[in-house]
Amino acid sequence: MSYIDTHCHLLMKQFDDDRDTVIDQINENLDYYIEIGINIESSIKVLNFVQKEEKAYGVVGIHPTESEGIKKEDIDYLANLTNNKKIVAIGEIGLDFHWDTNRKDQFKSFDEQINLAVELDLPVVLHIREAYEEAYNFLKSKNLPEKMGVIHCFSGDWEIAKKFLDLGLYLGFDGPITYPKNNELRKVVENSPIDRILPETDSPFLPPVPFRGKRNNPSLVKYVYEKISEIKGIEEEELKDILKKNAGDLFSINC
Repeated sequence: MSYIDTHCHLLMKQFDDDRDTVIDQINENLDYYIEIGINIESSIKVLNFVQKEEKAYGVVGIHPTESEGIKKEDIDYLANLTNNKKIVAIGEIGLDFHWDTNRKDQFKSFDEQINLAVELDLPVVLHIREAYEEAYNFLKSKNLPEKMGVIHCFSGDWEIAKKFLDLGLYLGFDGPITYPKNNELRKVVENSPIDRILPETDSPFLPPVPFRGKRNNPSLVKYVYEKISEIKGIEEEELKDILKKNAGDLFSINC
């Protein structure tokens, strides 16, 4: 039994010089990993990539900061991309108020992609930044997919976390749980039910200690496991089984 990474971006330009080498390392260290799309162009690349990489699964969607001017044709195109068993969710979708983008288009994109996930019976991978209350109120009013989804790279406090857990969502944790000053986030890990936690890297971003300032990669997910193991008081080998089952339940991956 090995590690898994439920959220990475290997197709970004940061891996252009050595992608094949990184994939070789991943194949040695991980059972599987999930490559995430952020717009139509990258989602097409995700589908092409996962069809040729045995250990890769994919998620297709339009990131909130990529949602300006979204059209019905975009949603229809996403639907077509899901006609492959290795596409396991819609995402990453959500709300991001950190950047100065059209919030009306963000809500429209979020709404239409949630509806698509319900229609296709797929879970959602949610990107929420500086918009937790707005996203919670929106999701609370929606008919969510039966398989629900995950708040990717959760960074809120326990009070916020409880609200999303009560909706039935999973929480994804990444390198920031290893950062010395993130005691509040480690408290969220401590309080969260172990069967609602997913391991992520968000590669090439958010490298764990001791790799801060360097490019992240999915093989470094082991540091996320180590920290969760420490916080929860669960042996790492047992944790591997639990987190793999969590991801399998959400994304319908059986391997």
